[in-house]
Amino acid sequence: MAEKQGQELASVSVYLNTGVVAAIFGVGFIAATLIFGGITLLSKALF
Repeated sequence: MAEKQGQELASVSVYLNTGVVAAIFGVGFIAATLIFGGITLLSKALF
């Protein structure tokens, strides 16, 4: 097998900030809970 020689064309580094990701998931969970609760209350009030 021939060895690959030469410079890399691209190097990609991804840094994931777990605090930001946890905050986004938390806000999304709270928003989904509130929306689901509001839809449930509306459906019970209307039907």
